[in-house]
Amino acid sequence: MARTKHSTLAGRWYAGSAARLQAEVDGLLAEMEPHAPATGPLLAVVVPHAGYMYSGRAAAAAYASVARTPCERVVILAPSHYAWFRGVAVLDVDGFETPLGTVAVDRDGAARLRSSSLIVERPDAFADEHSLEIQLPFLQRTVPTARVVPALVGDLVGGDAAELGAVFAALADDRTLFVVSSDFVHYGRRFDYVPFPSAGAEQVRAALHQLDMGAIERVCAGDGAGFEHYVAETGATICGRHPIRLFLAMPPTPHHGQLLTYYTSLEVTGDFEHVVSYASIAFPRRA
Repeated sequence: MARTKHSTLAGRWYAGSAARLQAEVDGLLAEMEPHAPATGPLLAVVVPHAGYMYSGRAAAAAYASVARTPCERVVILAPSHYAWFRGVAVLDVDGFETPLGTVAVDRDGAARLRSSSLIVERPDAFADEHSLEIQLPFLQRTVPTARVVPALVGDLVGGDAAELGAVFAALADDRTLFVVSSDFVHYGRRFDYVPFPSAGAEQVRAALHQLDMGAIERVCAGDGAGFEHYVAETGATICGRHPIRLFLAMPPTPHHGQLLTYYTSLEVTGDFEHVVSYASIAFPRRA
């Protein structure tokens, strides 16, 4: 009997019925597709993971380009928000359910990750995690036949990123896409991060843009060490910093990315006291 991970986000982070969810995702894609640059076939995208009302447009900017990429397998590198562990957690299931149906897991690809002791089975880490599931409806509408390899990235220390990067690079064939799930800076007392005072919407917007771009420019340059140093130096609350670092460590390096879109939750809610930044970045395949 097939083992399925059931949705915990339907009706909360995105629409709860198939018809409404399809309309929601297709509407976001239709809005962003005319603005999607011609990137060519993609190796990877960095995509945010908030509810669709917040970061859906940024996600759609990436997935509009994904729709043009030949793809049979998607490796999702997502951060763990609720469980602590070192390395990468995997889940032994056959598929993930959303209102749009079931996304099949690439069992062979998942099995190939077992070569590292840093990759562990942690069902509890997946139980309420949103950063991976939020990607699935977009994948179902853009690469509907692709299978997924789900991976939650925990803490990385020492040479972990390099070791795991080599393991995941073994999956990087010309029919595999990597989805790196990450929001960018989380600003405000709620996130215990106030690197500058809140002196109004325009001041917060400008300061956040500068702070975020310092990280995004390093990501787009494929500078994993520089990105890691910048996050440590600024304390930037980038929840997907470990998935990003793992991807950037995958050989052959460096990977060069292109910023597709950037905005913050301030543009959605008007709240400048507590703000989350969203960006999507495309990494074309090497010629």
